[in-house]
Amino acid sequence: MGWVLSSLLTRAVSDWEWQNTAALVQREVRMAGLETAFGDPGALQTRERWGRQFSTMLKSLPEVVRVKVWNREAEILWSDEKNLIGRRFPGNEELQHALTGEIEVEIKHLVKAEQAYERVFQTAAEIYVPIFATGDGHVLGAVEVYKTPERLLATIRRGRMVIWGISLAGAATLYLILLPLFTQVYRRQVEEETLRAHATRLETEVAQRTQQLLQAQKMQAVGLLAGGIAHDFNNLLTVIIGRCQLLLHRSPPDEPLALNIGLIHSTAQSAARLTGQLLAFSRKQVLERRVLDLNVAVADLGKMLRRVIGENVTLATVLAPTSGLVNADRAQLEQVILNLVVNARDAMPDGGRLTVETAIVDRDAGAAEGAPGPPPGRYVVLSVRDTGVGMDAATQARIFEPFFTTKEPGRGTGLGLSTVFGVIEQHDGHVTVASTPGEGTTFTIYLPRVEQPRIETVAPAPVEPAAAAPRRGAETVLVVEDEEGVRALVSEILRERGYTVLAAKDGEDALSVAERWTSPIDLLLTDVVMPGPSGPELAERLSAARPATRVLYMTGYSDVPATECNPLLQKPFTPLSLTRAVQEALAPSGVPGERASMPALFC
Repeated sequence: MGWVLSSLLTRAVSDWEWQNTAALVQREVRMAGLETAFGDPGALQTRERWGRQFSTMLKSLPEVVRVKVWNREAEILWSDEKNLIGRRFPGNEELQHALTGEIEVEIKHLVKAEQAYERVFQTAAEIYVPIFATGDGHVLGAVEVYKTPERLLATIRRGRMVIWGISLAGAATLYLILLPLFTQVYRRQVEEETLRAHATRLETEVAQRTQQLLQAQKMQAVGLLAGGIAHDFNNLLTVIIGRCQLLLHRSPPDEPLALNIGLIHSTAQSAARLTGQLLAFSRKQVLERRVLDLNVAVADLGKMLRRVIGENVTLATVLAPTSGLVNADRAQLEQVILNLVVNARDAMPDGGRLTVETAIVDRDAGAAEGAPGPPPGRYVVLSVRDTGVGMDAATQARIFEPFFTTKEPGRGTGLGLSTVFGVIEQHDGHVTVASTPGEGTTFTIYLPRVEQPRIETVAPAPVEPAAAAPRRGAETVLVVEDEEGVRALVSEILRERGYTVLAAKDGEDALSVAERWTSPIDLLLTDVVMPGPSGPELAERLSAARPATRVLYMTGYSDVPATECNPLLQKPFTPLSLTRAVQEALAPSGVPGERASMPALFC
């Protein structure tokens, strides 16, 4: 009687254990979205990515120590032992039974070599769990998990001891009480451990997502501040640079005053470059995007990069075997690569190895969940890896902030990496950093891949002779600018070139000036962002009354929604660039090449 009762107990508890394990494994497969991997596991790199994440998820379950993933052809798609990946074992009987839809279990007593691998466990249960398709329920493959059933065996041993102890005193009656009791206790223990493991995993994911959100909010706030400062500063630089050029034009070049004015002018130009980097970080610069091959862009920069890094740094370029097409502003993309290379060079003062690599990556939902990087999708990846001094976690958390630098005073502005961040974000991309002190740093950039067979090339802008100057004008220009210094400068420059200038401080003032002016207004030259009606709103209202009036926008940056195609004059500008922009905006649309040199806004 005791033998019968202990056998029944062993069978009941074991069956529940295997069924519960199978249910947990099947649930994790569905949550990870890995059903498609059984039919298309991807390349080895892709397998390793989803395999490692899936293995980590399953090992968070109680007593799971190893994982294998099989397809219907008895091929191992993933294993903790990498040498087994891709091999076939058609003679595995337990696997063949599992592929018919049955749960198969084999209890193994491990030899010494296996014990060392399995963290000195003496017994392991190999459980083959069939994976079914969500739709028609056919078997996609199987997941083999290795468990150390120490808790199960201990429960069975305790139950047998009790059963054999009381078998002589009414075992049949007590069995009806003890069997449900032992089963219920064991089930509750397993469920509690499973819930604790799941709660721990959720807490970790919540902490990671919270940190990412806080970092994104901080960078957004800093970006808004930087963009606002750059916009206001560009208005000041427009006046400084414009007035300097007017004074230089009116002063003999050999006078000491002209030398001082030239120094002011060159300093203002340097400041203008800094505001350009701030605009790049705040993602408020105007981009001229084209479809281009990232491999070609990296290859074309090769010679210049070698000159930049010096002789004590070895440069290695590893390009993806297939073209990586992206929709990007080539000049800005080259600036990103150059900034990362210079940053890597400075991190290797005693020399080292610098690797610039491109790759094509498909991020599925399982790989993207909880991991640093962009959302699921197809990406062209650019990696810049150095063997320099590396960074600690505190430094990594601040490297993309404007003006933050670890270099000595005078060796950097602190805007190089913030420019990289802003440019990539404006291209709908993502940038990550991985670094260990003393081992080096890797910056990884993800850009959305474009499925377009034809690459658009950018024709070089025609170079005008240095002596060429814009013709004098006779048209009427309505200048609308809320900054008085900029408005006065623009009005003076245009009047000197022969134009009739009407000036207004904002949109409402401009409409009043236009209503009082009875003659034609040939051009509206307006700032984009102003108090009251914005530049596009003013253009729309003025065009309703004066449809023949053309429009030219001027701005320190542009993030206004598109309304119509009009040329854009970027601040800070020079008197020469202003008069040329006005001349091109007024040129007949049929004149070839007249309006090709300025970017279009609101297209």
